[in-house]
Amino acid sequence: MNKSDKLDELRLEVGMIADRVSTRHEFYLGIINTIGKHLPKRFGVAIYLSQNGQFSYLIGTKHISEKKLVKFGEGMFSICSIRGKVTIDSEEGKTKAYAPFYDGHHLIGILYVECQNAEYIVSDEDQIFLHEITRFIEVKGKYLKTSIDNYEC
Repeated sequence: MNKSDKLDELRLEVGMIADRVSTRHEFYLGIINTIGKHLPKRFGVAIYLSQNGQFSYLIGTKHISEKKLVKFGEGMFSICSIRGKVTIDSEEGKTKAYAPFYDGHHLIGILYVECQNAEYIVSDEDQIFLHEITRFIEVKGKYLKTSIDNYEC
C-alpha cells in the first residue's frame, strides 16, 4: 500500500471517531490512538492544549521528545501558532510537525507528530493530511462536551 492509500485509510478511521464519543477528551484520545496505532517505532503523536500561558501536553502515544509544558513565546509551538498553519521543523535526526487547531481565532491546541528522518520522509501530502485532521478537530470538536469530571479539554 502506498503513502496516499495509507493516509486515505487513516482519514476514514479518524473520520468515524466523532460518531463514537461524547466528550472532547474522548475525541482527542480517539484521534491519538487511531493515528498512533499506524505509527512505527520511534514515531509519536500528541495533542497539546493552549492554556494558562503555555502549551500543555494532554495526551500522546509512542515517542514524544517535546517537553510536557512549553511557555508561550518559546519553541516551535509558538512559531506554529503565530503562523497559523502546519509547521515542520527538522533537527537532530528527526522531523517534527506542529498543526494548530482553533475555535474561530482562538487557539485551542496543536496536534504534534514526530518521526525519525531515516525512517520517513515528510511530504506535502503529509502536511495536507495534518491540516485536514486539525480542521476535522475544529469542526467536530465544537459539538462535543468540553469537560469530563471537571477536567477541561
